[in-house]
Amino acid sequence: MFTPPPSPNPPRRKELPDSETTPLSKESMEESLRHSSLYPQDVKRRIGRRFRWAVLSVPLIVIFLTFCFGYTTGRVTPESSSPLPPLSWHGLLSEGSPLRHHKRNPEPEPQLQATTLSLQTAASPTSGSSAPVPSSSGTPVSQQAVPNIPSAPPTLPTPFPQPFDGSIAQNFSSVSCANFFANMTNTTPFRSCRPFSLLLGSSTQFINAQTNLTLMNSIIWGTCNTNTDYNQCQANMNWFASTLKTSCVEELKDLNTMVVSTLMALNAFQVMHDVACEADPSSNTYCYLNAVRNSNPSDSYYYQLPLGIPLPKSSVPTCSACAKSVMGIYATALQDATTGPLLTGLQSTYESSARLSVQFCGSGFANTALVNAALSTVRRPSALLAGFLGAFVWIISAQLS
Repeated sequence: MFTPPPSPNPPRRKELPDSETTPLSKESMEESLRHSSLYPQDVKRRIGRRFRWAVLSVPLIVIFLTFCFGYTTGRVTPESSSPLPPLSWHGLLSEGSPLRHHKRNPEPEPQLQATTLSLQTAASPTSGSSAPVPSSSGTPVSQQAVPNIPSAPPTLPTPFPQPFDGSIAQNFSSVSCANFFANMTNTTPFRSCRPFSLLLGSSTQFINAQTNLTLMNSIIWGTCNTNTDYNQCQANMNWFASTLKTSCVEELKDLNTMVVSTLMALNAFQVMHDVACEADPSSNTYCYLNAVRNSNPSDSYYYQLPLGIPLPKSSVPTCSACAKSVMGIYATALQDATTGPLLTGLQSTYESSARLSVQFCGSGFANTALVNAALSTVRRPSALLAGFLGAFVWIISAQLS
């Protein structure tokens, strides 16, 4: 019987003694162990330290941002900080003359034509007694004496001059804008404030009264002393300006002259009230009346700057103390972070008018290079915010890298 030979075993590999183990293998193993145990702890500690620094730095940045931003843009006048009740068309129309043909929710828009809207004369509250508007004086205004500021409430004309007291050319692109003007001019919150900024440019009675300084003296007193609180009037004009921007979107886009000028005047209510009521201490008279009486019209031009009308290049300023005071009021208003950005008309006219005034009256008469500086101050909070936001992002990125 045949017995097969035993199968050969596979060749046995020569085993190396422990002393001959490759040094590289041991070093790799030790480094691997070190990375697997020690490195994560170092990383955790480092991340923890960075996280603590981030936690400490973020509140400091936020506090600094709040301080800078609040100081630059949060400056408001005491008048604007007082709480005032909100307005609405429902409340306004209930106080003024009703307009049945103007509804809060208009009917389907009709075909608009270039017609005129005759305004009703709503009775407005008056300060002092009332009297019919007297006729113009036969004496040339330059020969009339400027009356003193009344020490007691004078007799006011009835009806008191009002903006758009004749008719409004209804060249509107939208019914909502036409409704806005009709509603605004027939409400007591608007009429009772007697805004000089709108009387100057849109009241026929106000312009005609400038030939009678006694009458004009009473009218200016009436604009400076209203039964409606001055703070409330400011809030009313702000509300009307805001509502105009939403009701007359198309007209503002098309640069409708009347709509644009009305928005300027509403925003300029405060600063133009201040210049209208400015007194000449040397004579105890209204500065505006002195300008009206002056045969040189340059002083009167100063009162139109907030309405976007600059001093004519051909004008020769009188360099009066009143004109200097008016320019000072304008400079203060432009530098105010709250009112300055809204005075678009004054922004476009102040600089050229100030340079012309300085040319004739000297460098101390008006501040020049003021508009750009005021606008840069308004923009500064945004730049600070962007800069610190970038720094914050950089810190966080550095912590995580």
